Amino acid sequence: MSFPKLQPAMTVLVQIAAPMAVGSGSKGTPLNVIPMTSGTIKSEPGFEPALDAVLDGVGYDYIRNDGSGEHMRLDVRSQVKNSDGTLLALFYKGAVALSPGVTAILSGAADAKTTGFGDSFVTMKFETGSPAYKSLETMLLVAQGRFVKEADGGITVEYRVSKVLAG
Repeated sequence: MSFPKLQPAMTVLVQIAAPMAVGSGSKGTPLNVIPMTSGTIKSEPGFEPALDAVLDGVGYDYIRNDGSGEHMRLDVRSQVKNSDGTLLALFYKGAVALSPGVTAILSGAADAKTTGFGDSFVTMKFETGSPAYKSLETMLLVAQGRFVKEADGGITVEYRVSKVLAG
C-alpha cells in the first residue's frame, strides 16, 4: 500500500485587513469576516498549468473559532486574475491552531513576530471557464501557512501549496 506524494505547486501571499465582527445568534461561535485586500499566486517551476496571478477585487475569509478556543476554522472565497487575463475563483478551507505566536500576531501585540509554518493547514480549489486552466478544478491541493508581520504592521498570510499525487 502506498501513501500519496506531494508536488510543490505554488506560493500564495495574501494581505489581510482588520476583522469585521458579525457575531452569531444561532451558530454558537461568532463569525468574523476578514477582508483580503491584495495578494499574489506564483507557481513553482515545472508546475502546470502555471499561474502568475493577483487578487482581483477583495476576497473574504469567513472565520469561526472552535468552541474550545484552540482553533479557527477558515472558509475563504476570492478571485484571482492571471497574467494572461484569465479570471479564476479561488476557495480554501482549513484550520489554524491558535498558538501563542498566531494569537500574538492576530491580536496586534507589539512584540508579535512572523510565525513558522505548521499552525495553519488548508485545502484549495479553483474554478474557471478557461480550458487552459480546467485541470486545476480536479486537482487536490493542500497547503501549510504562516502569518508574516510586515514592517508597516500589516499582516500577510503565506501559503506553500502542493498537489497531491499517487504514491
